[in-house]
Amino acid sequence: MLATTMPAAAQESTAPQGSALEAQRANALPLTSFYDPDGADLSVPGKLIRTEAGMGYDLPHGIVATRIAYSSRDASGVPVMTTGVVLQPPGEAPEGGWPVIAWGHGTAGVARPCAPSLMKDLYYGWDGIFIYPLMGYAVVATDYSGLGTPGPHQLLALEAQGQDVINSVPAARAAVPTLGDDWVMVGHSQGGATAIQVSAMEHGIDDPTYLGAISIAPATDYHAMWKLFPDGMASGGMALVAAGIRAADPSFDPETMVGPQIAEVLPELEQEACFGAAMELVASLPGARQPSNWPDAPGVRRFTDANRPYLQPGRGPLLVLLGENDPAIPLDITKRAIGERCKLQDEVSLETYPGMDHAQVIHASFPRQLEWIADRFAGRPAERNCPG
Repeated sequence: MLATTMPAAAQESTAPQGSALEAQRANALPLTSFYDPDGADLSVPGKLIRTEAGMGYDLPHGIVATRIAYSSRDASGVPVMTTGVVLQPPGEAPEGGWPVIAWGHGTAGVARPCAPSLMKDLYYGWDGIFIYPLMGYAVVATDYSGLGTPGPHQLLALEAQGQDVINSVPAARAAVPTLGDDWVMVGHSQGGATAIQVSAMEHGIDDPTYLGAISIAPATDYHAMWKLFPDGMASGGMALVAAGIRAADPSFDPETMVGPQIAEVLPELEQEACFGAAMELVASLPGARQPSNWPDAPGVRRFTDANRPYLQPGRGPLLVLLGENDPAIPLDITKRAIGERCKLQDEVSLETYPGMDHAQVIHASFPRQLEWIADRFAGRPAERNCPG
């Protein structure tokens, strides 16, 4: 699983509400016709479909939000509509436009209300997404297709999420003319894995405006990670993944992964319950257990084998940031995977943070992130620091 914890702001908002679902509803914005793809021209990936002012967000003073809907592609190449938000920094744009960060969020859920652009705090808030505009970077934050727009959301099917990130950039430029040409990607958790995917996709696309990616707390070898789960352990996060696998592979039977009791509540996850609520719901099921050896179920293995972008060459610098106390992302597995990417690519660096967990590493690494991002826009060479 990419994320076993919500962003800290989401965790904090849960306590006074009495339940994660109540907190989710309190943080929600209305799902409007803006998210309806009927009649949209999806013929060209990255084409802007519509835009509107982003209203109702709890933004720092001076940041301007603009919603976008644009054409993208799912994991099988099928045209889909995807939505997101563009955040502009306070003040006037510099000559040449704002430098751009394409943001990939961590696991939010699989239901339409789980789109960050439908949350008052954009899901991460001060845990990530607000910092960048205050430092002078525009942020293009995709929701990923199937979140906000009608699903299903192909959670962890990285080709789909990579398409959503890459296609968000030209759409955002069309919507917000003050954006500059050059961009980097930053992603956490699900978005961290997507950053590795984007770097692999850019090896073939060869977009001269793409300058590199930062991958924070990414899952790499899904199969090896999931094999470490205690036998029979029930997990709301893995229930979401099962729904995501079925979205990408309709022949997949999620019961082979999560068992019959958890499979019965998947419709609630697919309709409303986002990450925190999914975790709470599955934890409340008496005696729920996942089948033994579920990571080796045929449908699961097909999925894990299809989502290993660390085995592909990438383009542009790649910085991987990992907390050494992250229960969701095993350090040794990540080191092995990034070592494989290092064999295929020069500008790769892995940096770890002692004592930091899955969420804490975001804040702990901000100085390094900002230094690295500034170097990319300044055209300075990237370091290589591969695991030994």
